[in-house]
Amino acid sequence: MTVRMNSATKPGVMGAVPVLEIDNPFAKATISLLGGQVLSYQPRAQEPVLWMSPLADMTEGKAIRGGVPVCWPWFGSGKEGGPNHGFARTVLWTLELSETLDTDETRVVLSLPIDSIPQWHGKADLSIEVIVGKTLRISLTSVNTGANNIEISQALHTYFTVSNTDLIRVEGLDGKRYLDETDDGKACIQEGDVIIRTEVDRTYIDDTETCILHDPGLRRKITIKKSGSNGTVVWNPGPIRAEQMHDVPTDDYKTMVCVETITLPQVPVELEPGQSHIMTAEMFVE
Repeated sequence: MTVRMNSATKPGVMGAVPVLEIDNPFAKATISLLGGQVLSYQPRAQEPVLWMSPLADMTEGKAIRGGVPVCWPWFGSGKEGGPNHGFARTVLWTLELSETLDTDETRVVLSLPIDSIPQWHGKADLSIEVIVGKTLRISLTSVNTGANNIEISQALHTYFTVSNTDLIRVEGLDGKRYLDETDDGKACIQEGDVIIRTEVDRTYIDDTETCILHDPGLRRKITIKKSGSNGTVVWNPGPIRAEQMHDVPTDDYKTMVCVETITLPQVPVELEPGQSHIMTAEMFVE
């Protein structure tokens, strides 16, 4: 097993951020200390699982497009003028631990203490545990360290690499209620599997089910299990919105889809002083 700290730059990207490069008997992975973000995961003899934009801006204060961004302490539009999806994905985290488990898997723990941040009036200890093996398991833990109750919504905003969005389907959401964010949040019911033909932005309510991303073009399926969440988002910007995004190359939107593990802003997690909450996403390829 190899874990190496490196400073990463990419063509067309300004700045450099510290990253962990993991190589063990099961997979390779890269984790950025900027945002506490898994950037890549590739099991042995498999294609990469996560999508990363070649134009991703890896500069402190910016959100990295791709991998598994950590949205916290809110998901969606910023409060009081704060950034979309919170601030955890735009700041540097601290490496607390990197170790090899008895199973030969790699375990990494990063932390981010929160105290007196603009637009969010709370105190908390945030940590993320990443286990790289036959599966990729990411657990986000929030602990209320303040004297008052806090509310959080959050997401592990996972970008998956696909062969072509015209070919894929997402199983596991049939019959679920969702809000169609492309239609002013209209309430709908999912019928069958989710198919991507144009822009898709759906927030599935009260969903704790396992999802399966079928990709016949890559001859694989990716299973996404979750716990500690109460919703799922399926997102692809489609051609019109992608054209407006500075960090998504032309037509690259057809090679990715997001299946996100979230706690809903409509039903946030409330933590009393001293309480904690863990949200986990685990994914594996078959």
